[in-house]
Amino acid sequence: MTLPRIQSLLLRRRVQALAIALLVPCLAVAPLHLLMPATAKAHGVVGPVQVGISFSPQRAAFLGLDYRSAFTRLEALHFRVIRLSAYWDQIDGDGYAQLDWLMSEAKRAGQPVALTVGMKALGWPEFFIPASVVPADGLSPGEDVASDSSLRAATLSFVEDTVLRYRDNPSLIAWQIENEPFNRAGPQRLWIDAEFLRDEITRVRELDTHHRQLIVNAFSHFNLVFDQASARQGFDLRQWLGFEADSAERDGLSVLNKGDILGLDVYTAIGYSFLGQDHMSNADGDWPDRLARVRDLVRSQGKQAWITEAQAEPWESAANSYADPKSTSPQAIRSIFANLKDAGFSTILFWGSEYWLWQADQGDPRWIDTVKTILRGESKAPTMPIAA
Repeated sequence: MTLPRIQSLLLRRRVQALAIALLVPCLAVAPLHLLMPATAKAHGVVGPVQVGISFSPQRAAFLGLDYRSAFTRLEALHFRVIRLSAYWDQIDGDGYAQLDWLMSEAKRAGQPVALTVGMKALGWPEFFIPASVVPADGLSPGEDVASDSSLRAATLSFVEDTVLRYRDNPSLIAWQIENEPFNRAGPQRLWIDAEFLRDEITRVRELDTHHRQLIVNAFSHFNLVFDQASARQGFDLRQWLGFEADSAERDGLSVLNKGDILGLDVYTAIGYSFLGQDHMSNADGDWPDRLARVRDLVRSQGKQAWITEAQAEPWESAANSYADPKSTSPQAIRSIFANLKDAGFSTILFWGSEYWLWQADQGDPRWIDTVKTILRGESKAPTMPIAA
């Protein structure tokens, strides 16, 4: 991949990271315990983990990979689940052909799939809304994107079409409703309100005669400033003072039924530029313990907790370190997986599968070999149940 293409990829991430980085000086007023690293505690022995990944044909193409070849290479590793997205703007322009191929290939190979539906999907720019349905006066930065009635109706129609198209595919094991809906994201930092998410959830339940589980996920870096900056409600003084506060995780739980899945997207190192300097924002030292507490809350409600994204791809502040990143490494992948397993999670999906293949094609197989080693260690994990 050429340097300009890498720079473009990193610039997209840096737009988000720079906005968040401007808030770093506020750490001076944060609760003292959040500034002090804590030692992760063991949370008991967990059986073999169901290891999965996310896959985006757009991200594969951006890295110079053929999406069909990339997907079949990943299938051959026998992940317990692969998470895909229905990209609305692409489908609006080109039809369902690309997603049809992926879903048909998954069916042929017996590869379990979780499919994300809605206006927000996997990867930058987060929202994939066709220009034809964007409100005439546009979308305002920071707004609830579902506040426009015509856009809500169009989104529901797209969700209905997608569910009807794939509901009888036996490889489909779960629907994810939107992607990180309660986190502000994308160049305009938009978000989706719970009322509309419930409408989407209701429609999916009505249409899916196989009664699959539903997933709602949330982003968390377990770093006070970065997490508060991505929250739909903005900065919450209660959390700054150390009290329990509203969060994307709690919002997600509120719309799910028993047996459904709260997905947690965990990134422990995020690069950003601030005042012309490169910096790294690291998750607080007690992040595994805090995740374990979220897991306990989820289970107390009769629901499931998955890690829908475990960082296994760089999130850099500069293009010149993309191939040799500072934010993650094969060793870091092993570490984050061990911590997540120790925190009691039995289903963990890695983010970065396209990057591993790209690195291997560039002559560095360490990334994909690390994941293969993890898969071998978890080979006795149960398979995902498919629809009857």
